[in-house]
Amino acid sequence: MEGRKKTTTKGIKLPQDYLDLVTEVFTKNFAKKLLIEKGKKERFLVYGHIFSDEILLVISLENPTSLRMITAYASVDYPPKNTSATKPSPADAVQASVNLCVDATASFFQTYFDEGRPMDYDMEYQQNWTTVEFEKGKIVYLRINRDNLDLEAQADALLELDEQAKQKKKLH
Repeated sequence: MEGRKKTTTKGIKLPQDYLDLVTEVFTKNFAKKLLIEKGKKERFLVYGHIFSDEILLVISLENPTSLRMITAYASVDYPPKNTSATKPSPADAVQASVNLCVDATASFFQTYFDEGRPMDYDMEYQQNWTTVEFEKGKIVYLRINRDNLDLEAQADALLELDEQAKQKKKLH
C-alpha cells in the first residue's frame, strides 16, 4: 500500500481489531445504502498504516459482482501539529489522526451515496491527492479511485513467490 508521501519504509499496519472496529462502524452507519446483488451484500474493507511521517487509512467499498471497487484513501501528516498546551501521547496522537481519516472517508462515502453513486469520481479526482480542510486547521488529503487492494495484494504475493523461486534456482 502506497502512501501520499514517498518513503522507503513499509510502515506499521494498524491493529486488526481497530480496523475491524472501523469496518463495523461503516457497515452499521451505511447499512441502508449497501446493495445486495446475487444474494451478496456490498461490504467495506479497511486498511491502515502508520509511517514515520504520515498516517494512511484506506476504505474500499466492495461490490460482490465486480472486481472494481470505490476506494477512498485518507492521509494526514504525522505526528500532527500540536496546537494545545499539553502534548498528547503517541497513542493518543495516532488515535486522533486515524479518527480524522475515518471522519473524512465517512464524509466522502456519505456524499457518494447521496449523489447516487456517480461513476466519475475516479475521473474527477484523477488519482491525485486532494487537500481538504476537514476541521478548523486540520488537513486531510484524500484520493479516490477504483483500486482493489485485495487483488493487488494477491498479485504481489504471487510475484514475490516467483521471485523467491528464481532466487532458489540461482543458488542451485
